[in-house]
This record gives sequence, C-alpha cells and structure tokens, in this order.
Amino acid sequence: MIPLTIIIAFLTTIISLFFNSISKVWTSLKAETKEVYATNVQTFIEEVRKDFANKPVKRRTKEPNDFKGNPDEVRAWCRRMTLFFQSNDILKEWKRVEMALGKIKGGKDNRAQRWADTPIRKFLPFQKEWKGTSGELDISTITNKLSFETWEKIADEMAQFFISTETQTHAIDKLTKLKQENRLLEDFWLEFVT
Repeated sequence: MIPLTIIIAFLTTIISLFFNSISKVWTSLKAETKEVYATNVQTFIEEVRKDFANKPVKRRTKEPNDFKGNPDEVRAWCRRMTLFFQSNDILKEWKRVEMALGKIKGGKDNRAQRWADTPIRKFLPFQKEWKGTSGELDISTITNKLSFETWEKIADEMAQFFISTETQTHAIDKLTKLKQENRLLEDFWLEFVT
C-alpha cells in the first residue's frame, strides 16, 4: 500500500503542474470559477485522506523465539511459527521453510541444531537457485527441488524427532494422574491441554 504522504505529495505535484501549464487559462477565469476549482481539489484531497485514515492497521505477530529442541515445546513452537507466518502474510512455502530453519538452533548437546543441519543442507542448493532468480519465482523452473515441500512437513518431522516415545509415555502418565481437585476449571484445563 502506498503511504498517504506520498499520494498527497504526488497529487500536489500534479495539481501544481496542472496549474502551471494552464496559467493563462487560469488567469482568464473569474474568481468564482477559480474558487469552485480550488474547493473541488481540496474536497478530493480530504476524501483521499479520510479513506486512508479509515483503513484498519494490520497487526503483525512478533517472531517467535528460537527453538532449542525441548520436546515439551515443539508443537507449541510450530503453532507460534504458523501464526507468525499467517499474520505477517508470509505465504511462500520456501520463505516459511527458510525462516523456520534459521530459528532451530542450540539446545542440550546442540540437538536442535544437529537436527536442523540436515534440512538446511537440503535447502541450500534450492535457496541459492531461488535467490539467483529475478522477480517472481516460478517453482516449476527450479532444478534443485526441496525434499520437503511445506512448512507443515517440517513441523511434522520435528514433532516425530523431538517427541520421543519416552516423552509420549511421560505425557500419558501425567494425563492419567491429572485431577482437578480444588483448582479452578480454567487452571485444570490449562494443565490438561499443555
């Protein structure tokens, strides 16, 4: 979207050029006609200003923190990344993949980084070719194909890798022992879904 100040500056320039080029005609006009023209231009500028002032501002979601390989956080982190992509209009799958892979790093024994290294190695030739294109990318012309087509596939692979059988057994055990007791329903629900 073009900022309002640029539109106003453009219109002002056009109006100035218009008035400069027809100055002879303008000087021959009656004062009443000049006033009508000036009022019409002012009205038009005010309508444009109001139109832009009433446009809702799209809120952007803050980029999630890096993923460090914690099995308890993998699904929530992937959901936050998906929310970030959607709310910031990051629609291209390869851009999503590039951003997500760049945020998977570190962790205990560098586990997250070691996992991310494999998809990054597969992504680099694609990225090199993609960055070398000019204009809009036509994925069908890329010779270095991705082994994973979507961000969702990477999220699924992450969940399979980071959520081990031990983690799943621990979660099932925790669910079987979960009791509401004297807690509020909201507190119980939060513990149940996390």
